[in-house]
Amino acid sequence: MASQKELVAKLVMVDPGLPRPNPTQSYWQHVPHTLANTQSASLPTDRDFAVIGSGITGLSVAKTLLERHPSATVTILEARTLCSGATGRNGGQMAPNAGEEYMHLAETHGSEMAGNIAKFTFRNLEKMQELIKEYDAIETSEMQLLKKLRVFLTDDAFNDFKKSIERLKAEHPSLGELYTILDRESVLKDHGIHGASGGALVPAGTVWPYRLVTKVFAALMKKYPDRLTIETNTPVESVEYSESFATPVTSVFPYVIQTSRGPLRAGNVVYCTNGHTGHLLPKLRGCVHPFKGTMTVQDPDATVPNRGASTSWGFHYPERYDPKTEICGYGLYYLGQNVKSGYFYFGGEEARMDETISADDSFVGDYSVTHLQSVLPQFFGKTAAAPWKLVSSWSGIMGFSSDGLPLVGRLPLSLTGRKGTGEWIAAAFNGYGMANCLMSGEALALTILGEDVSDWLPEAYGLGEKRLRGTLTPPEAVKALTAKL
Repeated sequence: MASQKELVAKLVMVDPGLPRPNPTQSYWQHVPHTLANTQSASLPTDRDFAVIGSGITGLSVAKTLLERHPSATVTILEARTLCSGATGRNGGQMAPNAGEEYMHLAETHGSEMAGNIAKFTFRNLEKMQELIKEYDAIETSEMQLLKKLRVFLTDDAFNDFKKSIERLKAEHPSLGELYTILDRESVLKDHGIHGASGGALVPAGTVWPYRLVTKVFAALMKKYPDRLTIETNTPVESVEYSESFATPVTSVFPYVIQTSRGPLRAGNVVYCTNGHTGHLLPKLRGCVHPFKGTMTVQDPDATVPNRGASTSWGFHYPERYDPKTEICGYGLYYLGQNVKSGYFYFGGEEARMDETISADDSFVGDYSVTHLQSVLPQFFGKTAAAPWKLVSSWSGIMGFSSDGLPLVGRLPLSLTGRKGTGEWIAAAFNGYGMANCLMSGEALALTILGEDVSDWLPEAYGLGEKRLRGTLTPPEAVKALTAKL
């Protein structure tokens, strides 16, 4: 397996580049919003804040800055169309992963920090619901509040999960009570899922993420027409800092952001770039790496009941690697169902490492799609030989960190390579952006404005020296990605 580890070591260090100009078509975006290609007639300059990225994190940062600062000017810079990155290409799941991760988090960070992380993700999901209601987007985003059924496909996976929940209940009873453990008979009899060793129910939700983000951006544009601009199709090529800009006029705008449409000066630069972070911040390559996921929309055509108003699903299995095909299975499938159409939104990663540790969403692997089509019907007792109609398939780029936690805070000079102290980041949500992004963006914006968020933003998300020297390193990424080889 040495060759595979060597391959992974190379892949995590590759420059992810700019978001590809010709991504696969996400079903969420098949009806583009009117702001999809919005941009100013000419690129603005001398902005207080330049936010790179227009997903839920960039939205949260911009919204908080505008609401909490009476005069701040904000420009959103997006390489492609509005909300065309991870948020606009994800699985539509508002779900926590605190239960299955708690044991690992507690062993690594201690029970108090593990509890803080779990509380943060659950509160983030509540804040998502509040945002949807605040902007009257329940119908638009087709939000459903429901229970997520986490299904464990092997006895070992189920037993590990139960141990994690037992510790969670012992150390944080209020969180542990959110989980209801189900045996294999209940999973089959009550929920119609075949092949399970057991499962668990936890409060969750589903949402049409693109519709939510674009609706909120539209409202902010209307509310702050003189302070907010959104510049789509404006990839950022580089960020520079120079004391030579320190004239009486430009001293508060020391950053020059070079884009495809020319330069923009800014006082602060906020990176909401997730899997593409390493392009503009080379010193973070390996610490943060892209991870490509595959999504499908499949039509079961009324062969199974529509449970979209009550249930979403996650299917857990041990990570696996086939040395003959070099295909990796990454341990999780995620599934939601549309209440109106009955369509299943089903995703998971089953591909070669050079296809998954990649920032190229301009294609979707044929094997990945075929695999998802063959697997899904079997969970509902149907045959793999008769796959359901494929309505849509696409790929999306997530951002993963070497230690599995987001990066939220001020970027130290050791990572930017520049003298300025006005560069900030909220990225690397490790496949659980919907449970982290909104509050991470809010926390970052408040931190920029000088407010203290230490009582609710987990310290483990920060960029302290201990993390930078210990767990947030390229070797740790290789170790995490090859642990099951």
